[in-house]
Amino acid sequence: MRCDTARLVGVVGADQIDGFVRQAEYERDAHLAQTLKRLAMYGPLPIMGFAGVNHARSGSNLVVTKLIGLSYLAHGGTGPQALLTPRRMALAATAHEMFQDAALVHDDLMDRSNTRRGRRSLHRYYAGVHEESNWLGEPARMGRCLALMIGDCLLAASGDLFYEALDAIHGEMADYLVALHQTTRVEQLMGQSFDTILPYLPGMEDPDKVIQNALDTLRAKTARYLAGTPLALGAAGAGANRAEADIMMNVGLALGEAYQLKDDLVGALGDPELSGKPVGQDLIDGKRTVLVGLTLRLLELKERRAFAGALLRGDAPPVEARVRHLQAVIQASGAVEELEEMIAGRRQQAFEILDSSVLDVSGRQAVREMADWLLAPARA
Repeated sequence: MRCDTARLVGVVGADQIDGFVRQAEYERDAHLAQTLKRLAMYGPLPIMGFAGVNHARSGSNLVVTKLIGLSYLAHGGTGPQALLTPRRMALAATAHEMFQDAALVHDDLMDRSNTRRGRRSLHRYYAGVHEESNWLGEPARMGRCLALMIGDCLLAASGDLFYEALDAIHGEMADYLVALHQTTRVEQLMGQSFDTILPYLPGMEDPDKVIQNALDTLRAKTARYLAGTPLALGAAGAGANRAEADIMMNVGLALGEAYQLKDDLVGALGDPELSGKPVGQDLIDGKRTVLVGLTLRLLELKERRAFAGALLRGDAPPVEARVRHLQAVIQASGAVEELEEMIAGRRQQAFEILDSSVLDVSGRQAVREMADWLLAPARA
C-alpha cells in the first residue's frame, strides 16, 4: 500500500507531512549510527545486527509516523502552544515506529511467517545469512534467536528515544504521554499473548466467545498502537489537553479495529501480492479471529464442529486442500459480508467521534482521507 501524501493531506500541508517524516527518519538514523559507534569495539557482529534492524523496517509505509505527524500538525503543533517541539515530536514518532517494528518481528516469530511486506521476515532473513555464509549449526534456530534479540533491541531503543523526546518536559500532559506510552506497550504484549493462547482454550467453538475474545485481542494488540496512540500522541504533543487527546484516541481505536478486521480478512482470503504475507496462515494456525467467529455463528452445529476441528489441525497434511476448504466455508457462510459491515460501522464511528474534536474542517478532512488510505484493500 503506497501513500500519496500530496493527495491525502494537502489540506494540512503535504510538505509539512513529508518534512515531519524526514525528520523522524533522520532522528532514527542518527540514533542508530550513534549506537553502532558505541558498539564498534565488538567488531563486525553488531553491523550484522543493525542490518537486521534496517531489514525489519524495509518496505514500511511509516503509517504510525504519518498518523502522529498528521495529528500533530492538524492540532497546530508548530505553534507556540505546543508541548513538544517538532524535533521532539519526531523523536517520539520514530520511537513509536520502532515499537511497531519490534511488535511485527515478534509477531512473525510467533506466527511462523516467512514473509513480511513482500520480503523475508527477519528470522528468515537471518537464516538466509546463515545459509549463504555456510556457517555451522541450524540456520532456522539462529534466525529465530537473532530475530528475537533484534526485536528486544528495538523495544529498548524505542523506550530510549521516547524518554529523550520528553526530557525536561513536565506537567500533567507530560505524565499523560508517559502513561500513554506505557499502556500501549503493555496492552500490545497482552494482545500478542491473547493471540497465542486463546485458540487452544476449551470452549472456543462458542461463536459469541470467539468474537468477543477476538475483539479484545485486536484492540489490545493492534488498534491502540497502530492508530489510537499515534493520533492521541500527536494531539498531546501539539498542546491539546487530555480530553482533546482522548477524543483522538477514540477515533484511532475505531479506525484501528476496522484496520485489523480488514487485515484478518485479507490474511484469510486476500491476494498475497497485495498483503505482502502468505494467505491462509491464520487458518493453519487456528487463530480465532472475528471472521472465524462470525463463520462459526452462521454454521449449523454439525458444520460448526467440523470447521472448528479443521482449524486445530495445524500443519497436518493436506494443508493446502484444507485451507481451500476453510476459505470456501467462510465465503459461503456469509461471514465476509457481516465482517465488512463491522468494518464500515467502525469507520463511521471514527468519523462521528472525529466531528466532536477541536480540529477544524480541513484537519478533520485530512484525518478522513488518511483513514480511507489506511482501510484500502492493500495494507502497510
